[in-house]
This record gives sequence, C-alpha cells and structure tokens, in this order.
Amino acid sequence: MCPELLEALLARNRELAEKIGGFTIPEDFVITVRTLRTRLRQLHARPEAQPWLLRAIVLKQSQTMCGRIGFHSEPGPEELRNVAADGVELGYEVGESFRRQGIAREAALRLMKWAYEENDQRCFVLSIDPGNTPSLKLARSMGFRETGYHIDEEDGLELYFARRLQRWPVEWATAYGRC
Repeated sequence: MCPELLEALLARNRELAEKIGGFTIPEDFVITVRTLRTRLRQLHARPEAQPWLLRAIVLKQSQTMCGRIGFHSEPGPEELRNVAADGVELGYEVGESFRRQGIAREAALRLMKWAYEENDQRCFVLSIDPGNTPSLKLARSMGFRETGYHIDEEDGLELYFARRLQRWPVEWATAYGRC
C-alpha cells in the first residue's frame, strides 16, 4: 500500500482510500492505528521498502479488500537477529467475515513466493499469540516450526515460528485462486 492509501486509512477516509486503492473496503474492516503509523514511518524513512511492507488482500471476483498482509520490514532486521538473522517476518489479518476460507494461507503463500522468486528470500518468520489457534494451525500446516518467543509491548507474549526453504514446496504450487 502506498503512503497516500495508508494516510487515507489512518484518517478513516474510506471513500478516498477506495479511490486510491481501486477496491472496495468493507465498513467494518479496520487496520490498527499502530500498524498504519509504523508502516508510514518505515515508508517515509525508506520508500524503496514499500514492496516488503503492507499490502491489501483483495478478492479477485468482487474487488473487495478482505484483509491485509505484509512483512514487518525488509529482510534481516535487528529484532530477528536471535530468531533468524536472515529472516523476514510476515504478518497478516483477515476480516472476520472472510475468515476460515483459506484466504490467509493463499495470501501468505503468494507473498512468500514473491519474496522467494524475486528477492531470493529463503527464511520466513511468524510471531503468533499463543491463544490464536487458527494462526497456529496455519503456521504448522505450512511447515513452520516454533523457534522461541518474545514479549511484544502491546500484544504481550508471542511465539516465533520459522521456515527455511531450500526450494519452493511442491505442495504450495497450486494453492492460489481467490485473491
């Protein structure tokens, strides 16, 4: 998402955000102020990081935004030094009415494939609240292994999961279609 779209979302100007993004945004879909401000700061500091940061998950058929996904930074940030020094942390959120449909999995696979093929990224990291059973199941189903934990200043305890790829998994090759 470009800075202008993030600023429109931060201002809660859905109409402008839809115009900039070219997709419909459901009235009940919200990206936290913290996330929007953090990504805007990153984009202002390093505009070239935009492809790594926040992206909208948009359903192909309806052109409706159903979630958000992105890496927390470019690869190899200091905060992952003890988890996976060459890793990149992936985060996602799917709107409540769109959950349990495989959208998070498809979006995660698409973004990881982009990083793998276009940027030679081989190590991916997730940080998940231990009470978030659906995300824990998703991580494990994609071959991520628990590697540690950290205490997030706002979210509390989060478990780290990592997956290092030597080659793109064959079972991930046909997991696309909705977004």
